Amino acid sequence: MRAVLAATASILAMGGGIGTGIAAAAPPVPSADQLTSQLRQVLSTGTPDDQRAAALQGGQAAVPTANNIANALNRYGGMVNWSVQNPALNGNQLDAQLAVTIPVFGTKTHDINWVNDGGTWKLSNASACVIATQVAGTDCTV
Repeated sequence: MRAVLAATASILAMGGGIGTGIAAAAPPVPSADQLTSQLRQVLSTGTPDDQRAAALQGGQAAVPTANNIANALNRYGGMVNWSVQNPALNGNQLDAQLAVTIPVFGTKTHDINWVNDGGTWKLSNASACVIATQVAGTDCTV
């Protein structure tokens, strides 16, 4: 009995009490504007790579894909406008759409998502590839 009480006290001391799960809780759902801002930072080659990698599921390995996207979009200058829309929590991921507007061609949306990685929303590798191949017309390396 003493062993059980000692083990229970140990679990409670480590934060394992009633109402807490083993996995970290999902972070708050960011707004579409917050996700757009995060994605703009990820696609900014002027932002240090370590900051960009921290927002990508693939980390440093995904930065070359972000560079490919940024370089392709930079070629179009201000002709391409985009923003994240309709973020919605879906289990351990955050689903949204990337709305891309090109004059004359109109707006097209692409389904993308972020994954909860240790309490931080990170753009998924699959979504980085969607943006690279379907939006920027460039290579995906993750």
